Amino acid sequence: MFITQKNRTMRLLNRISILPLLIVLVGCGGTKKVETIYPPAPSWVQNRPISSEYYVGIGSARKTGDINQIQQTAKQNALADMASDVSVSISSNSLLYAFESNLNLTQDFTSSIKSQAEQDLEGYETVGNYEDQNNYWVYFRLSKVDYQRIKEERKAKAIAKSLDLYDKGLEAEKTGDVRQAFLNLIKALEPLKPYFSDPLQIPYQRQDIYLGNEIFRHITQVLSSIRIEATNKQISVKQGQQLPLGSTEFKVTGQNGQPLNGIALTATYTERPLRNSKVQTDVNGLASFVLDAIRSNKSNETLKATVNLEVIANEATMDFIIRKLFARFRAPEASMNINIVKPTFYITSDESNLNNKLTSPILAESLKHQIIEAGYTVVDKDIDADYRINITAATQNSGESGTYKKASLNCSISVKDKTNAEVYAKQLENITGTHFDNQLAGIEAYKEAAKKIEYTISREIIDGVTKGKSAY
Repeated sequence: MFITQKNRTMRLLNRISILPLLIVLVGCGGTKKVETIYPPAPSWVQNRPISSEYYVGIGSARKTGDINQIQQTAKQNALADMASDVSVSISSNSLLYAFESNLNLTQDFTSSIKSQAEQDLEGYETVGNYEDQNNYWVYFRLSKVDYQRIKEERKAKAIAKSLDLYDKGLEAEKTGDVRQAFLNLIKALEPLKPYFSDPLQIPYQRQDIYLGNEIFRHITQVLSSIRIEATNKQISVKQGQQLPLGSTEFKVTGQNGQPLNGIALTATYTERPLRNSKVQTDVNGLASFVLDAIRSNKSNETLKATVNLEVIANEATMDFIIRKLFARFRAPEASMNINIVKPTFYITSDESNLNNKLTSPILAESLKHQIIEAGYTVVDKDIDADYRINITAATQNSGESGTYKKASLNCSISVKDKTNAEVYAKQLENITGTHFDNQLAGIEAYKEAAKKIEYTISREIIDGVTKGKSAY
């Protein structure tokens, strides 16, 4: 900022003219009171100047705290006021207009442009300052001609930098390197950010183009060229089992069907969040996700893979607004439908009461009823079952209590899968029943055990099968 000798003299006189006057009242006993008399406020404090030659900024701050901080606050407010004086008109050929038409982002970027305008103000001069008892004011102005010249110089540099990245993006697009094309095209937006509202028309390869719009168009074009497919659009799995390795695979290809390497994918699973939901495609364009045992009680769930644009944007730029812009693009995605088949059970039991085998097994019937109530099937043949439940129970006399006979029941319950691996085990000990008759006391003990099966054990078995041993 260059200041002439004349300007220095005028600024000094201006400051001197508004310096507060100190009047000292002296009495018999010495100095009694010091009162500050402030000169009248200049016209620009009350009436904001309007100029065809200058952008004007008036800023004020309350006089509380450190004087340096007060002046700095007034300065920042004056620059913000000046920046608001710099009008932002959105050209129909500008990138900002394209954002509004396609992504509804005008408000975000208009605010960003105004903020950038404040940062880019240079060459302004201080016209005056003033203070009274409560406030401090400062008055800046900036030549509109100087501002436009500086802006055009900066814009030319920004366009040159952006154009270099744009060329690299197009070259990567031609060679099928979609990821690198994205990175360069997003980076090409960064230098242009202060000029998103301008048309940015430039000569390029023997024709005129609007650079910002062309970058936007190519990002959209590259994005629409990506194809993502599930290798299995539909798959069936038994509840409680893992999906076969490789069955949750997705393939990402480019416009000509070439596999795309290094593309970040994010998976969402309708049953629950996945532990490892983010992967990258390999050289064959393939990526797969690992699902733990399918635990859903629904008949269908969906696994969806989406190209993770956020990862690409975060790698390309640190600018929050441009990241936000890229996140608003519609990302390619694909889904696979998972049909969930509930497992079947086969129940065997050996139940005796005081050494007499029960002809109608109480515990087996109780468990069968609860499993069916929960929506599962109990089959008649061991070979048709996914899980085999074995119950062994017996009662014995355990004494008397007055006229009552007492019996105690011990029971073991085991659940195994087709490989004979045990997935659930439970021991019931000393379940007591009382009655006037010994046999009926044993039956009462069975009834107590049946209640435990009804209220807890049946649920534990189903959870053990569908969610693993940690579930019970």
